[in-house]
Amino acid sequence: MSATLEVPQVENLLDAALSAFDELGYSATPVPAIAGRAAVAVGTVYRYFPGKEELANALYRREKLRLATALFDDLDVDAPAEAVFATIWGRLADFAVAHTDALCFLELHHHGAYLDAASRDLAASIDARIATLVLRWQERGEIRDGDPLLLHVQVFGGFVAVLRQVRTTGRPVTRAIGMSTLEPAWGLLRPT
Repeated sequence: MSATLEVPQVENLLDAALSAFDELGYSATPVPAIAGRAAVAVGTVYRYFPGKEELANALYRREKLRLATALFDDLDVDAPAEAVFATIWGRLADFAVAHTDALCFLELHHHGAYLDAASRDLAASIDARIATLVLRWQERGEIRDGDPLLLHVQVFGGFVAVLRQVRTTGRPVTRAIGMSTLEPAWGLLRPT
């Protein structure tokens, strides 16, 4: 089979896995449920992925790269910290609207025991990129001191908590809801 035919099939399987994991949870999702959502035979899943863990890792890496691209591509990192942060936050809000299930999957499975070295390395490289930005801002005196990764977790955690609450209550995820968290998030970084 040609590579051009295989890419859509892999994407179809990843999309089906995301849908199943989002609805049922990773542990409760059997491979036949993923195959059913993808409208393929179970053997087709195993043709591309040795098992559910490998499929979940491929999905994690796809969505993590998609998020990183959305947040950081063409970002003017030399602009003032508050402007860069607002740009990233707006992009995060847009990503949450367009890919709510993917963002929830990433956050829920960020510490999943099934994540392999490639997935953990990718997550670490994105965290390092964020830490570099935070350190730059700290060196310029534009944000408060503190461990860059811990600051990132504190700030991003608020966005994720709001997203989860909105989804739990059945409300639509909107850009306005995401942007309503901008000021409190920036307030956590503001110099004291």
